[in-house]
Amino acid sequence: MADDALFDSKADTYDSWYMTPLGAYEDELESALVFKHAGVVRGKTVLDVGCGTGLYSIRFSEAGADVTAVDISSRMLEIARRKAQDRGQYIWFDQADMSKLPYENRTFDMVLSVTALEFSEDPLSALMEMARVLKPGGKLIVGVLNSDSPWADARRKRAKREESIYGSANFLSPKELRQLFHRTGTFGALTMESCIYTLPDDEAFNDRRAARQEFFGRMFKPLTGAFLVGAARKR
Repeated sequence: MADDALFDSKADTYDSWYMTPLGAYEDELESALVFKHAGVVRGKTVLDVGCGTGLYSIRFSEAGADVTAVDISSRMLEIARRKAQDRGQYIWFDQADMSKLPYENRTFDMVLSVTALEFSEDPLSALMEMARVLKPGGKLIVGVLNSDSPWADARRKRAKREESIYGSANFLSPKELRQLFHRTGTFGALTMESCIYTLPDDEAFNDRRAARQEFFGRMFKPLTGAFLVGAARKR
């Protein structure tokens, strides 16, 4: 079970990262990668697992999906509900552990989970729960923090210096994510891709340099970006 008290304590400042130049740059690339693997979402029922402050819940709703979202943190959900209301989006939010989703089997056309699985004490159980509530032929999209990236080391060091949500994170490698999907025994072929090849340094961030790093990183070091996405359809 994720540490709900820790996430509650970080909820009010969680979105501030996206207001920084590096955070906004990351968010743009990560969102583009998630939607690339999601494809057309209009008219589909989508579950956002570990929705946090509702970033992707709102984006998928604005793209025309019928969104349900779940998170363990009551404070995160409070902020997410307010943001969705402010944006005029109707989203059903529930508080629950991702390893015990409160939904019937085969409920959703698509299940989405972004930077949440690595905070589960039992990621396989969480992934199997996502598979359970997904309809046959439906797609699961998981975005995680990649352990094969310099960002993972930087986040671990930060967690040693100060209280951080990353102190509870179990960063996942492409191999580990592939194994988790395989161990469910539920999914077909897994597609993986990563992004964010710039260095984890706010002060040194430069748009032009970051664009070059992204281009050459994806070309010569695939699946080593800070953000890793895996997508597969349920058999």
